Amino acid sequence: MIKFKKITPLYSKLVTTMDMYEEPQYVDGIIDSTKSVGAVKELQQVVSVGGSVPAAIKEGKYVCINPARFAVKKHKDGSLKDGIITDNPVLTYNFPVIYLNNTPHLLLDVMDIDFVVDDFAEEPDTETDVIVN
Repeated sequence: MIKFKKITPLYSKLVTTMDMYEEPQYVDGIIDSTKSVGAVKELQQVVSVGGSVPAAIKEGKYVCINPARFAVKKHKDGSLKDGIITDNPVLTYNFPVIYLNNTPHLLLDVMDIDFVVDDFAEEPDTETDVIVN
């Protein structure tokens, strides 16, 4: 088995980290289902770029991707009992994953990038208590 340590993607491809949410994310005290534990984060750090990638996208920069672009609807076995009326599609994600140093990374195209983060400031997380009656 070959273990890749560093690669250079071709043309308009780039390699980013594959950071995922490790804790549930809350919006107004309710868990955000699009940002559940194990879901890929929108912000990823660029690891390597191809020769035709715009100059604004450099190694070390953070880029925003839209994970919904990689969503695929699938159907569970037996979910199509009575046709469309009882159809139960399941949403899965098909990310282009490669492994560098046994760590998963994303192999993306420039078109998968929404924007490059030029500057940012981190704010401390504020815990939102969920009130259950």
